Amino acid sequence: MEDYTTEIHPGTSTSMDSIKYDFMTPNSNPAQVLQNVPVVINKILRPLPAKTLNTCARVCRTWNDLCKTIKKSRKDLSWMFVECEEDENEEILVSQIKTFIENLSSQPKQLLLFCTTNLYEKPLKVPSRHGTRLPRAAKCEVMDVGDLMKKILPKDCKLLAMSADGIVGTESKTNKPVEVESRYGLSCLCLPQIEGLEVYSFNVDIYTYANRMDESSSGLFDIKQVTTVPEGKEVKAILFFCDEPFCPPEIGYTLLQHYKNTVVAGGYVDNLISPEECSHDPTGQSLASLMCVTFCGPRLHAVSVVIREEIKTIEEVEKAMRKLKDCNLPEEKSFAFMFACVGRGHSHYGRDNVEADIFRKYFPKTPLLGFFGNGEVGFNFLQKYDRMPSQSSSEANSSSSSSSSRSSSSSFRSSSNSARTDPKVTNQVRPLPKLYHAYTTIICLMSIS
Repeated sequence: MEDYTTEIHPGTSTSMDSIKYDFMTPNSNPAQVLQNVPVVINKILRPLPAKTLNTCARVCRTWNDLCKTIKKSRKDLSWMFVECEEDENEEILVSQIKTFIENLSSQPKQLLLFCTTNLYEKPLKVPSRHGTRLPRAAKCEVMDVGDLMKKILPKDCKLLAMSADGIVGTESKTNKPVEVESRYGLSCLCLPQIEGLEVYSFNVDIYTYANRMDESSSGLFDIKQVTTVPEGKEVKAILFFCDEPFCPPEIGYTLLQHYKNTVVAGGYVDNLISPEECSHDPTGQSLASLMCVTFCGPRLHAVSVVIREEIKTIEEVEKAMRKLKDCNLPEEKSFAFMFACVGRGHSHYGRDNVEADIFRKYFPKTPLLGFFGNGEVGFNFLQKYDRMPSQSSSEANSSSSSSSSRSSSSSFRSSSNSARTDPKVTNQVRPLPKLYHAYTTIICLMSIS
């Protein structure tokens, strides 16, 4: 048998990897080894998923500290896509969802979920975990997708979910994006706590604010009354989801004016799943009909492009995708959203998965998620990423001003940049882009540098 005993003299500096401990002798105590030998504990805990680490953290203080260290070191994005036909057993779908959550490597801080409305309206049977019942006699709980996710997610993970007629998701193994228009489908993106990235969400009852705007006759929407984003945060992108057939356009345009140089993208969905209370109504009586998800941080970069209604060929879609590619965003830790009109997809191109496949051609490492809705929100925001941080500020300003002056399609961006650098134009009204669309597709790409 291999000798696991070594003698360590006081004052000797020895690497943990080179130390052998006497835990194979008859007098050794396995419990002491599992509590006091870091190299052994580390080999046991490091391969475990985040949910199992949370359980192991209850063993003792040593395990708790090491579990925290391991979880903090994991910053991987995770995503899931599942689909099935209507006549398939929903227990398989529930099992796939639960397996994905239980095997997550990184602890999720937020989970964005897109679900087809036919799946959201389907009651799911979830086996009871009652310990005293035999499996054959176990009762099943009946719940919707939102309740299922809240049941299996960590308590400190915020669920941001919605349903629409169709969805877009990316298979985690093959990284292939798929457009689902008629089957049951669900896709989600798990965001861990990442340094340099902060995500906030706030909900609005649009009818309350529509009435207030009518009474004031100002046509203004007061962002400060509803936003949860702390003052001074650098907002890079806002995802905009409304489950009513109409949203006052002043809301979207006020977001553009309040959060300058920011991507706004999203659309109209069928349902907001498990929305939180409206930020402006502490009583909780208002019904949220608009959810905004903001992405902030100095390490985050975001761009977006509109695939217009008249674009119907693969060559034209590729031309739009190349605009995103030319922005040169880092793709190692990136994710993207696709918000398309329900009239596009197969009925628009005569074949399945056209836009998703072209996106993968240009961004093979980037997961794509989204939905087919009843109206799209977004505009062309094609600000190139500067990969030379050592560049002087004067060179950066001159490069930014010259590039914006050369680009005729970025009047919104160039005006916001000039307003920041030239005090003479700070009070001028910026030209706002067209934000609300029909029969289009909005692609929003985000990257963490």
